[in-house]
Amino acid sequence: MRGGIKVTPNKENTRYEKIENIPFPEEVTLYTSQHIGAPSNVVVKRGDIVNRGQLIAAAQGGCSANLHASISGKIKAISKIAMPGGKVCNAVVIKKEGGQNLQLMEPLKEITSVTIRERVKDAGIVGMGGAGFPTHIKLNPPKKINTAFLNACECEPCLTADERLILEETKKVVEGFLLVKNAVGAEKGIIGIEDDKKDAIDNIRRVIKSYKDIELFILPKVYPQGYEKMLITAVTGKEVPSGGLPHDVGVSVHNVGTCLSIYEAVHEGKALIDRVLTLAGHLVINSVNVRAALGTKVEEILQYYQIEKKNSCEILMGGPMMGFSLDSMELSILKTTSGILVTKPLSYKEYPCLECGRCVDVCPIGLVSQRLNRFYDGMDWSRMKDEGLLDCMECGCCSYVCPSDIPLTYKFKTAKTMV
Repeated sequence: MRGGIKVTPNKENTRYEKIENIPFPEEVTLYTSQHIGAPSNVVVKRGDIVNRGQLIAAAQGGCSANLHASISGKIKAISKIAMPGGKVCNAVVIKKEGGQNLQLMEPLKEITSVTIRERVKDAGIVGMGGAGFPTHIKLNPPKKINTAFLNACECEPCLTADERLILEETKKVVEGFLLVKNAVGAEKGIIGIEDDKKDAIDNIRRVIKSYKDIELFILPKVYPQGYEKMLITAVTGKEVPSGGLPHDVGVSVHNVGTCLSIYEAVHEGKALIDRVLTLAGHLVINSVNVRAALGTKVEEILQYYQIEKKNSCEILMGGPMMGFSLDSMELSILKTTSGILVTKPLSYKEYPCLECGRCVDVCPIGLVSQRLNRFYDGMDWSRMKDEGLLDCMECGCCSYVCPSDIPLTYKFKTAKTMV
């Protein structure tokens, strides 16, 4: 892989901790825009009684995803609110009532590429590695797919949710990946994983030994190896063109959590209503991997594990490199929430750029970050776009190595919004 950095993984505290199921919260807030594309359209009204797994918001337009109730109860409110990251969208608030029996979808009569895609759409599955792209669209690519990838790298420091899923649900994850391979019509399947996950590697080897068309690639631990474009280049030597997508080079990449959800939807009839995430950070004494209902407030997860939020701490949703700070613990987890970190506040003073070029050396995409920074300071958004801004993956490598503590990644995120 070109560029990248070697960071301390900080995974030892959680990689050996089995996934814990936390109790259903008394109330959930389910945002209708937990994916790339148009928000889902609410199909329930205030006062309705819904079951866990019942459709509450339907996909609309060409790119969208269904949303289901993650607990059984009464619809308390439907209103526009800000979600993690600041985007404003409709949200459905459900107050828990009665039993929590799961409403399943009808069993599939036959499993074909078409029925897999339809079931994935019905289940509201999106890319759970962070991007949130509706998976049913990804399973129906506009170009021929030669290779399907299962991305098991999980290169972000502190996070071990995917690793625990591989350790505890290996067969389901691999069979979910086989469904992906079937749906996209790929001749070959590749599982990419970093070499620090010894036990997970052993589990995968044991399960795939009977499949001739699945190959395991073990990669060196380098961040951000798990970004799909980097993974494709590292394994195949192919480079996704600027502004392009993996299908442009005949590849389709899917996350561990996504593949497990596909298995559950196709074989068990379960919609995407919960997810596994890592709870860790400097101020978390007993780090843990947790399965929580979507829409659970961050505050409730911290309270369950008796973690007090002090004025001097910072709450991150996601990992330390690509996660973002939350301004309220009332915010709820999403389909794409891979972790919650409770950490010491970041404090630094920004100094002028030294033109040292470290940011250029580590950028996996090959962007000249110092030039982008200069154009940002001049608010020249068009020049930034011409310099390849939209190819930035927001991995944080440039900010990490900058000796002047310039928040380059933050600036580039802002500039992309302006563009």
